[in-house]
Amino acid sequence: MTDLLQLWLPHLIGLGFVFALGGCVGSFVNVTSLRIPEGMSVVAPPSRCPICGRRLTWYQNLPILGWIFARGRCWSCRSVIPFRYVAIELIAGGLFAAYYAVVFVASPSGWWAPGGAAWFQSNGFLTTLPAFLAVVFLLGSLLAATLTDLRSFTIPLAFTLTPTVLGLGAWTIQGLMTPSRIGIPWPIPLAGPATCGLVIGAGIGVLIALFLLWRGAITRSFGDYHEHIKDGELLADYPHARREMVRELVFLAPIVVLGLLGWLAGLSVSVTPPLFVQSLCSAGFGYLVAAGMMWLVRVVATSIKGIEAMGMGDVHLMGAAGAVLGWVDPVIAFFLAPFSGLGWIAISGLWGAVRPGTSRREIPYGPHLALAIVVVVLLRPLVMDGGRLLFPGLIPAKTSLQGGLHKVK
Repeated sequence: MTDLLQLWLPHLIGLGFVFALGGCVGSFVNVTSLRIPEGMSVVAPPSRCPICGRRLTWYQNLPILGWIFARGRCWSCRSVIPFRYVAIELIAGGLFAAYYAVVFVASPSGWWAPGGAAWFQSNGFLTTLPAFLAVVFLLGSLLAATLTDLRSFTIPLAFTLTPTVLGLGAWTIQGLMTPSRIGIPWPIPLAGPATCGLVIGAGIGVLIALFLLWRGAITRSFGDYHEHIKDGELLADYPHARREMVRELVFLAPIVVLGLLGWLAGLSVSVTPPLFVQSLCSAGFGYLVAAGMMWLVRVVATSIKGIEAMGMGDVHLMGAAGAVLGWVDPVIAFFLAPFSGLGWIAISGLWGAVRPGTSRREIPYGPHLALAIVVVVLLRPLVMDGGRLLFPGLIPAKTSLQGGLHKVK
């Protein structure tokens, strides 16, 4: 007990601050997950009671505390405020605090070492703030994406583009702020010259594809999807899915071609790029691998089945994870997500068996991807131990998966 107190006491203020920050993000998630799918502004009108319309003051709008002070009821009309709002704030605060504990409280040489504690603790909280914020705000975005996907079977681009841009910017800044340290691996796999060339070429390809799309030279896929949605339905029985995959392949063509050319050009470069360039390209490569992996599944499965097999929101969601976490974590999450789906099927089937007459409702794949990413980020040692158990010899014993891949060259 004494050892635990000595371990946790110095971090109580940090944990409290990070939990409060997460609660604020959770409050914002409540707003955005309801308003953005409806096309509403996230700033106007200000928060108010949905029953009587009374505008909330700043202290009534405090995350968690506002609900507790009001005893779960509106200050004016006394109508019940659903607990789900404060639950989201508690979950977000818990996710933020959990990640802080993984990288700043856990022993850098103990069981939690694969979570990246050595790098974070050797550099300190302020120095590693860009990377830390990128990860925790990714967790908040995953929560928002899950809520909207459960409600509307869509993941708004705002929930995936924001963490993507934040990840690319954060790792660039981190490369400028943090010197490389011998023996302490970089938190994400660092890109060499060839990988940097690939990312730069693919980035130019993305700009070209977006320009062609803007000019109308290529057509956006599923542009007429809304015309096939029946009244009262969320999803359409779209008859032209295979045709739309051809349009998406046309969009991807300049990205793939220029990425390949950039990689070939990078092979002839013998000079190691500056750390901030490596760090930026590492985030970019993570995005390309994660999004490309999901997009490949989408194109192949849709072409075979003749129906849209995976939404673009899932592609962007994994891309955002790659931009923040690098390419390794999304690949692991990709293989973990089906277990979450199977678990949901088993639980919902058991629940239906226990409660006859209840209807089973399928949920989209985005929540399973989000859960898998959270598990990889917060429970990496458990994932690695499971990997060693299932695939003996693939992951070296007592060796960080990151440590072997993220060496600074």
